[in-house]
Amino acid sequence: MEDFQKIRIDSVEYNIVDSIQDFRAEDSFIHRSNKLAQFNGNGESKKHVGTYVGTKGEAMSLFFEYFDWGNEHYDVAKKRKTFFSAQDSNAVVQDGTCFFSKSNLLKYLEDAKTEYFQQEQLYHNDISQFYNNRYQEVQELPNEYEFFSIYDASDNKSQSQNRGYIRSDDAIWRLWRELILPKISYLSILKLTPVESDIATNKPLFFFRVLLDYQYRSFVHPSTLGVLVNKIEEIIPETLKKAYRIGQERYRKDVIEYMPQCPFSKITDERLLTASHIKPYSVCIKENREDQALDYLNGLALSPTYDRLFDQGYITFTNDGELVCGTQLSAITWERLGINPNAKNKMRIFPEDRSEYLQYHRKHVFLDDLRDII
Repeated sequence: MEDFQKIRIDSVEYNIVDSIQDFRAEDSFIHRSNKLAQFNGNGESKKHVGTYVGTKGEAMSLFFEYFDWGNEHYDVAKKRKTFFSAQDSNAVVQDGTCFFSKSNLLKYLEDAKTEYFQQEQLYHNDISQFYNNRYQEVQELPNEYEFFSIYDASDNKSQSQNRGYIRSDDAIWRLWRELILPKISYLSILKLTPVESDIATNKPLFFFRVLLDYQYRSFVHPSTLGVLVNKIEEIIPETLKKAYRIGQERYRKDVIEYMPQCPFSKITDERLLTASHIKPYSVCIKENREDQALDYLNGLALSPTYDRLFDQGYITFTNDGELVCGTQLSAITWERLGINPNAKNKMRIFPEDRSEYLQYHRKHVFLDDLRDII
């Protein structure tokens, strides 16, 4: 990589100097109102972020710039020693430098709306009753970026697992615990420093983001797909099913004829190419746009790894066909994929007559907000 990947926050450009990606939200962390039926308990407000021993522990300490994990601290309020305490300055991991984004939380709720109401997972409660109030509470947050502090809530050093936890007493921490759904939600943290600063001396910021497992996002939700399959059975009489299958085969053939090479891997063997929909097939069917579902312009010929990157929203393209890389993957992952997200002359596709589909992908499938990508 020639330099750091960048992101724009409040009109300020930041380097992504490090990241922790895709920590699953355990049921034990989830607010009690969202817990799965198979589990009991109220949920704990501390979030697991790794182990604080060995090589992984060193990496976690360097990431948070905190090296006192698992030690006893003094709780001023309770006047006793404890293994975590927000009142002890030695237990503070980061003081006011962490933040959630309102737009990210709203996007998460939009992605999770179908699961809130269809409930593919089995919950203790009917979680649909909470959705509208939670969405409104996020909308009413006073700031686009809500800052908070975190402190060490780790297992003490006498315990063999040495699990590292963080916790916060700020209101935004409570709110995100109430929003997210267990097992299918993930946390990623970006460590940021301003581009126009000395990285070695400038105090970093930590951008906390939540996302939903791809299969549970509203437009590809399992329950939604089941409804769409039934819909296809209804709208296509038995006599036309063969013609429909022929249409799908024709779609793949036309996509690959129009785009005979994966722009990333340069593979031309059509046996190894996927005709990847730009606007998802399920959305086209749901909107009664079978014409779009079988339109070869609504497709890209990609080899499997890059098909997955595009299909699940890690990358997208501008209307001019320029590659846009999101910030959900680590620098080492981009390097192993053979993609430089910081390249001045990024790889392009030929986007003729695809702008409507590409616009949908950027708005609804791409995991990042395009306005923040530099």
